[in-house]
Amino acid sequence: MLLHGVIVAGGNASRMSGLEKPLVLLRGRPLVDHVIERIHPQVKALALNVKEEAAALYRDTAAREFPLLADRFGGQAGPVGGVSAGLDWAAACGADWLVTVPADTPFLPRNLVERLVAQAGAGAPVVAVTKEKVQGLCALWPVSCRAALRDGIDAGRYRSLWWTLGDLGTGHCRFEDADAFFNVNTGDDLAEAERMANTAEGPI
Repeated sequence: MLLHGVIVAGGNASRMSGLEKPLVLLRGRPLVDHVIERIHPQVKALALNVKEEAAALYRDTAAREFPLLADRFGGQAGPVGGVSAGLDWAAACGADWLVTVPADTPFLPRNLVERLVAQAGAGAPVVAVTKEKVQGLCALWPVSCRAALRDGIDAGRYRSLWWTLGDLGTGHCRFEDADAFFNVNTGDDLAEAERMANTAEGPI
């Protein structure tokens, strides 16, 4: 199994005053650097899905070492467009599977990919699930679903990530530690992430 990874960072951060959220600092380092540190050892190759107009901002982060992918839908398809861009890249690289994670989750499990792969079926995605919610972007996608995903976006069916996952018959992989999927959406979330990271039992 040749497995690549994409960090999806193409959102608008509307709840962070329009800031490029993956570049907000946590413990003095951009959020995206923490995500890279977690996910890069788990995949064969890694890329980032970023807005085209923001790509230059990533040159001073760890992201500079990896391909930066813009989706062909201009951000109008939301995170599903980032997944599609990742699948196109993975297919071009000859990969069989793609794992996606969001750029605002600095505490991701270090065995995330291993756990998702263990649940993988013949041709359907697998998504991480905690007691609280389906962690929609923390998912493993077969590259074979690339055309179906693209066609669904073009037809307007696939705008919601959760609808897309359900329509593709996605399997669930349960994780008990919800804090591992804590995502930073607001200034208050960032303060909470700092608290979590600085406690003795914190995940960083």
